[in-house]
Amino acid sequence: MAKLQVRCPTCSKNNFIEVSDDEVKKASRGLFTVNIEEGIVCEHSFVAYVDKNFVVRDTFKADFQVELPNAISEEITEVEKDLSDLFEIDLIKLNLTASLLGYVLRAMIYNKKIVIISDQTYMFSQISNFIDYLTQNTFNIDLSMITEEDYNSKAFDEHFAFKGREVINDFNSKIQSTKLNVEKTIIQKFLSEYDPLTSLIILKNEIQKAFELSKTIIDVINNLKKNEKIYSKKMISELKKKHDVKISIPYLDYLYEIVEYYFEVEVPRSSDISNFLSTL
Repeated sequence: MAKLQVRCPTCSKNNFIEVSDDEVKKASRGLFTVNIEEGIVCEHSFVAYVDKNFVVRDTFKADFQVELPNAISEEITEVEKDLSDLFEIDLIKLNLTASLLGYVLRAMIYNKKIVIISDQTYMFSQISNFIDYLTQNTFNIDLSMITEEDYNSKAFDEHFAFKGREVINDFNSKIQSTKLNVEKTIIQKFLSEYDPLTSLIILKNEIQKAFELSKTIIDVINNLKKNEKIYSKKMISELKKKHDVKISIPYLDYLYEIVEYYFEVEVPRSSDISNFLSTL
C-alpha cells in the first residue's frame, strides 16, 4: 500500500490516505480514481485522481453525480483517424487538470472567448487540438493558450481566464463549483476509463449529445403556441420521443442553460411549482 497526501477541495484540510500499489499501476495509461468517504480526511467526501507515479493530480467534491442520458442515434463508436499527430490522450489526462477541463466545458456553453494560462508550452498545441477535436461539428469555441508572463488582464478582459485549478477572470460568477455537476460527471467518466481511445469517444459523445439535445429543445420552443410555457415533464417526453433517451431534471436544466446562453434562445419555462406538480 502507498500513502498519499490529499487535500479536500471543500475545506482544504490535508491528510494521508492509503491506496493499493497494484490498482494504481493498472492505470498506467490514465488516472486512478479514489473515492474518499467522509471522516477519512475531514467531514467531506470527495474524489481524488492519482497517476501511475502516485501523484495526486486533482480532487473533486463527490456530491456531483448527475444521471447522464444514454446514447442517442448519432453516437460516435470509433475514432475515424489516427490522432497521434494532433494530441496524445495520456498526456492530456496527466497535464490538463480535471478542474480546468470542467471550467472549459462550462465556459463553452456561454459562447465567450477562453484563455488558459500555463507555463507548460509543450502542451499548448496538444490541448488546443484536443478541444478542437472534441467540439468538431458542435460548439464553436475560441480558445487561446499563453504563458503567465504574456497574460495581461486588460487585453483579455473579455475572456474567461483559467490557470490550473484557478478561475482568474469570470463573468458574473458563472464558473462556480456548484454549477459544474454535469461537467464533473462527464469528466469522471472520461478519466475513469483507462483505455485512451474509449475515454476520448466517451467525452466527445457527451459533448455531441448535449449539443443535439439542445437543438431539439429549440425545435420544441419554436413550435410552441403564443405565450405557451414549457413543462419539464413534457420536454423530457419530447426528448424521449425524438432521441429515445431518459433525461433527469438536473441534466434538463443544464440543456436549458445551453439553449439560453449558447444559442441565445429564451426558454419559456413554467413556474417552479407548476414544473414540480407536472412531474408527480
